[in-house]
Amino acid sequence: MKERQIAVCGREADYAKRFAEFANSRRDSLFAVHGFTDCGALTAYTKEHPVDMLLLSEECLPELPVDGNFGKVILLSEAEYREDETYPAVCRYQSCSQVLRQALAIYAEQTPKVLGVALRTERMKRIGIYSPVGRAGKTSFALALGKEVAKKKRTLYLNLEEYSGFAALYPYEDGWTLSELMYFLKQGKKAFACRLESVIRQMGSLDYIPPLRSPVELRHISLEDWEGLLEALERESRYEVAVLDLSGAVNGLFELLERCDFIYTHTEEDETARAKLAQYEDTLKLLSLEQVLERTKKLPSADPSSAEFLAKTESRRWSGP
Repeated sequence: MKERQIAVCGREADYAKRFAEFANSRRDSLFAVHGFTDCGALTAYTKEHPVDMLLLSEECLPELPVDGNFGKVILLSEAEYREDETYPAVCRYQSCSQVLRQALAIYAEQTPKVLGVALRTERMKRIGIYSPVGRAGKTSFALALGKEVAKKKRTLYLNLEEYSGFAALYPYEDGWTLSELMYFLKQGKKAFACRLESVIRQMGSLDYIPPLRSPVELRHISLEDWEGLLEALERESRYEVAVLDLSGAVNGLFELLERCDFIYTHTEEDETARAKLAQYEDTLKLLSLEQVLERTKKLPSADPSSAEFLAKTESRRWSGP
């Protein structure tokens, strides 16, 4: 995808510099960000290099030419609320990440076109993590594997559990979650890659989308919706690997497993766990999904430390050239 440009302009040189440095430090961002401290330098730059979005401090607005190549203008407001609706605005007194996410969200809602198509040497790999056995360390392993693979490959982690606990375990600033991203897709809007970038959070090198807040939301997402999300990631994102942390509450679970390149299933040694696993395997056979079993590797239950060891071992399968 062609790199797009954001300009940030304000009289506080430190703010423009700090914001540009933060935005440009993000791996594989869709946008390059340039900082300016006056509208004259900004206008001169955009004559040769039109920008897609301008984040403009309110005090600079009177100086902004009406005919510049500024793209979508978004004001950096001193207040949390504004009565003037000539331009959309975000409050500047919050973290750079929050300002950027909100600006990208505004841009994605209003741009009428697809930002580009990912140029791939090979398609995005899908790793499924699923077990009918509870409390077996599935999510610990999924996150550990994602972090290991992300050291070599652009990797996205998706948690599709009823109760992920992410908001408490991995606190993040308020913002969009997987629920709002799915709604954006359902609306048929074009700038998916931009909206995706406004939602993504990081755990080291691993990217993830904050999971659904409620199991009720999960039950209302259809197989077609999940397929639409994965197709959009394939088409418009740069991710090489997607780690799907699945649960039995996902509509279309078996179809999603069928579309995975590989599946990891955690087991326990007690009689109840063995019975659940046997029933799960029988169900796959009844559905003529033996290929899912063929692409499945069983793993022992894992605590966080053993999950990291297993992940390092298994990441070699996915981290090659």
